[in-house]
This record gives sequence, C-alpha cells and structure tokens, in this order.
Amino acid sequence: MFELAVRTALAYALGLGLAASAWADGALRGQVIRVVGGDVITLVDALHREHRLRLAFVDAPEIGQPFGDEAQSALAAMVLGREVTATLRGDDEDGTALAEVIEPRGHLVNVELVRRGLAWHDYFGVQIKQERDQYQAAMADAQQARLGMWALDRVEAPRDYRARAGQYLRWWLFGVAGLAGFTLLGLIFAIYDKQIAAWIARQDALTKLSAEANRTARIRSEAEAAERDRTRDIANREMDRLAAIRSGSAHREQDHV
Repeated sequence: MFELAVRTALAYALGLGLAASAWADGALRGQVIRVVGGDVITLVDALHREHRLRLAFVDAPEIGQPFGDEAQSALAAMVLGREVTATLRGDDEDGTALAEVIEPRGHLVNVELVRRGLAWHDYFGVQIKQERDQYQAAMADAQQARLGMWALDRVEAPRDYRARAGQYLRWWLFGVAGLAGFTLLGLIFAIYDKQIAAWIARQDALTKLSAEANRTARIRSEAEAAERDRTRDIANREMDRLAAIRSGSAHREQDHV
C-alpha cells in the first residue's frame, strides 16, 4: 500500500514537472506536427496534448491565392517537426488560440513570414506600439523589395479573398438548393402525376360550381330587388289614387255647403 502511494506521488510529481516545462514562463513549448496553410500549426507538448495555434498579428495568403502554397511551404520549413516556443496572444473569432512562435534558431516566425512577403501584418490584432512597429517595418521592407506577393501588380488581402470566396460559395449553395428544389418538384409531379391531375380537376369543378352558385344568387337577388321596386311602385300609385279620391270628395262637400 505504501509502495503504491509512493508510485502515485512520483507520477503526479512527474506530471507537474512536465507541465511546468511545457508552460514555463507563460510560454507553450512543444513539437510542431502539422502545418495548415501559411499561418496555422498544431503543436504537441510534453504531456502529448495537441494545441491548434494560429499565428498572431499576421494573415497569410489562402491556399488558392497567389503565394498561398509558398507561405505554407515556408512555414513548414521553419517549424514542422521542430521544437518551438509559442507565446499565447488570446483567441481569434473562431476560438483558436493565437500565438507568436519562435523557431529553434530564435527567429520570430510571424515576423519572418511578413518579412519574406508571405503574410500581411494583420492590423486588427491588438498590439503595443513596439510590436506593431516591428511588424510594420518588416512589411515595408518586403514591399520595397517586392518580395513574395508584393511582386504582383495587384495584391488581394486574404481577408478580402475569404469574403469573396464566401460570397461565391453562398451563391453556389443557393443555386444548388434551387436546382434541387426544381428536381424534387419534378420527381413529385412524375410520381403523383395522376393524383395531382385529379386534384386539379376537382378544384376546377369546385371553382365552376362556386361561380355558378354565385351567379344564381346574384340573379335571384336582382329579381327580388326588381320585385320589391315593382311592389313599391304599385303601392305608391295606389296611395296617390286614394289621396286624389279623398281630395275630390272634400272639394265636393265644400261646394255643397
């Protein structure tokens, strides 16, 4: 029992030691096992935990953009399979941790990509002035030397490219959905053609019956109104006749007196 407790304590202490080495000085240390595009890496720490990190303060061209492949290749050449130190800088809008990464020779990978013209300095990141100036100077040097993407006559920011690609994707999905809807309607009509035709015929018959009933009711209403007018006219003439008789009788009585 005592031996088991000792082993457990040693294992716990070893775990603490590994964790301390992985997170010492507020930095995450480990080996890069995967590179995605020009600004995302996966790092495995001493406890064999994987960390997906996006390079902070930079935005590399997307795969499919000019120099997107070159940015990924340059990042892989600097860090893939190597031990690096990553200083965490918060999270992006997708919840992915942001980090500044230092490769084994001491170069800051984020700035190095900007200096080679393979990444933009991301103005949307929150930086102190000294850090911002460092990235801005690296991008200015790349632009002046026309390195990487800055050798192109027209450079599209990855942020704008993603927005445009997203718009195209939405239109494509709308088109596919519309085509699928028409195809589904066609299948429905093909399967239920006779039933639909019978239903339409019934609806037409009901519409005709309703129209005929409305026409008959209108004719009846008009006839009743005409009969009322005729009866009223006869009554008015009869009242005028009786009034004339009474008036004549009154005049004769006055003459007799």
